[in-house]
Amino acid sequence: MSCTSLIYHNVAWNDFDATHSKQLHEKIVLLRCEKTEEMTVGIPFWMLFVALLAGCLPAGLLYLWNRKQHYGKPLTIVLFVLRALMGATVVLLLFNPYISQKLKQVEQPVIVVAHDNSASVVLEKDSVFYKSEYLDRFRAFSEDLKTDFQWDGYLFGRQVSDFDTLAFDEQLTDMSSVLQSIERKYYKRNVGAVVLLSDGLYNRGFAPDFVAGHFPFPIYSVILGDTVAYPDLQIKEVQYNKHVAVGTDFPVRVLVAATDCSGTKAVLRLSEKGKTIESREVTVRSGRFTKEIDFMLSADQPDVRQIEIEITGLDDEVQQLNNTKRLYVEVTDKKYRILCLGHAPHPDMSALKRVLNDNFEMACVFGNEKVPDFGDYDLLILHQVPSANIDVTTIYDGLQRHPKLPVLFVVGGAGEVEAISKLQQVFELHRGATNTLLDVRPFANTSFSSFTFDAQSAERVAQFPPLALPHVEINALQAHDDLLLQEVLGKKTGLPLLSFANDGRKMAFLFGTDIWRWRLYDFRQSKSHAVFDELCSKTLHYLLTDADNAFRVVCPETFLGNERVVVRAELRNSSGEWVTDPDVEIRITNKVDGANFDYAFARRDHDYELDAGLLPEGVYGYEAHCKLGASEMKASGSFSVVSVGIEAQQLTADAGLMRTLAFTTGGRCYNVEQLTKLAEDLRNDANITSVERHETRFEDLIHTQWLFFMLLGLAAVEWLLRKMFGSY
Repeated sequence: MSCTSLIYHNVAWNDFDATHSKQLHEKIVLLRCEKTEEMTVGIPFWMLFVALLAGCLPAGLLYLWNRKQHYGKPLTIVLFVLRALMGATVVLLLFNPYISQKLKQVEQPVIVVAHDNSASVVLEKDSVFYKSEYLDRFRAFSEDLKTDFQWDGYLFGRQVSDFDTLAFDEQLTDMSSVLQSIERKYYKRNVGAVVLLSDGLYNRGFAPDFVAGHFPFPIYSVILGDTVAYPDLQIKEVQYNKHVAVGTDFPVRVLVAATDCSGTKAVLRLSEKGKTIESREVTVRSGRFTKEIDFMLSADQPDVRQIEIEITGLDDEVQQLNNTKRLYVEVTDKKYRILCLGHAPHPDMSALKRVLNDNFEMACVFGNEKVPDFGDYDLLILHQVPSANIDVTTIYDGLQRHPKLPVLFVVGGAGEVEAISKLQQVFELHRGATNTLLDVRPFANTSFSSFTFDAQSAERVAQFPPLALPHVEINALQAHDDLLLQEVLGKKTGLPLLSFANDGRKMAFLFGTDIWRWRLYDFRQSKSHAVFDELCSKTLHYLLTDADNAFRVVCPETFLGNERVVVRAELRNSSGEWVTDPDVEIRITNKVDGANFDYAFARRDHDYELDAGLLPEGVYGYEAHCKLGASEMKASGSFSVVSVGIEAQQLTADAGLMRTLAFTTGGRCYNVEQLTKLAEDLRNDANITSVERHETRFEDLIHTQWLFFMLLGLAAVEWLLRKMFGSY
């Protein structure tokens, strides 16, 4: 195998960037050989002359011109040479000379294999092939590659993991995540190719072709699944509110799609408890047909409604898993009222309104309008106020009358920053020297603990556009929990961007305006507002939930049907210390059928954990309780378990996307029958080859161990000779 030379001059390997070095060696099974081609000592001639002269003068005075010495001539010369070498070496080291080594390193090429482990691969008609014969073919393909290359394998679905066993059981597919992970992990590595085996169907993360636009390695894609498009009717998407208020009408929007069945008259039906609520006839007018159909349902009484949606109309339809969908809507008699005080109308308020469902009412007051009584509301949002239009005294008096009213502070350029310090005791804020606005980007704080926020969602938030924040000095006066931190001019800081606190009043602080840009960017990248909505809804839920600081349950809002329900609980004593002595019990109630499940939490080092296993699809409420001393403590909430049928919504492989990924990055595309040809093409590709790196490494001569032992040896020999011949 030929070698390509990459020459790196004057680069010290010891000074290589620590971050890149960690990435470079994170998964190192490299077949690398290292050879010293040349070693030189960087010592000028005059430096050698001075060192030798400095060593010879005292040696000569001691041995050559000392008349009291009684050694013979041969021994005198030997002792003179030993002492001169020692003196010259010590003087030479004072000049701090260096050793220059030219090294050659050969790095073998790496083939990174990323395999789709999602359920959509085996839901089509060739499922038996992928569960049996294909596994043997892929195993042979992998062993073939390992004979000539370093083979690194990964599985991806909902998350990226090291290659283990192909089970095709993941219920979500995030293809962009695996590409981004490979790009980070193999930075500056000799990657010959990335082999991507997938059906091209994804339902989470960024569009893969967007990531491929700047991907540094060629992608050799292999199309899995069935590429034949059969006549198909499907319920592509359903938009609805999970929680609605009693006595209101709530919309259900159904997006139906049809493929290759033009002229078909389909029927879309909504039913509840076996009875049809409403049905619509849908006429398919083209080979690629989509249509949004809106239903308006009434919420008459508090309950959990289980609504079935089904589309029919094709005889002998091959793909029927995507013809039905089940919804759970919780009708409650609790309605939250939110008051937003703003310096002026702002698109941020509209973005927040779009997150709210029928359980919320949001009133906005601007400028010099009359401020209503805070007691009529459950949450107060202060958007760039106090300001010149809304006096701080008015807000201060209202908050004093309602000490438990939660507040969301949005700090922006139009507000009086210093006045915010008068309304709370968590942060002291001061204006900077200039009136310009900073572009502040978000990044996630990994130690955040006030509520759960998905790690992949946090990565997505880090890609959002910057917020506009005035120059402001932020001094923390009390404990606070930061979900997002500020990145300014490319440098990550410890300053909060989205922070939460509780000093008797629950508060959240958003340092920056223009979150409406986050919502638009989220939709642009993922064709949904899921991450933005999750961030905002969890922020509002935290502020509106009545919770005792001493005892709380941390539970995600949604679990997938094949995901184990894992819940945490935290308990503090009166001193604020974590304790795990009391028993903590919880009752989980299925709000659909009324079934109860009783559990006891398991103790961990600082908190409690419950693994309730797999629960049936539905909406669940929970109530946890414990006894700390004489105090009875309770915490309650709800979560839902949703169907995992999202992988069945689209079963025809997206061959076009797989080809796009390959051609965009300079690779090639293959079908599943061409694994042997793919291995041959990789082996014969002239661009996939070992890399020979030449480095020049510099090291201070004084740091070499052999020099120390040489000086020690010279001194020892001189001492022994003088001892033997009677000088000592």
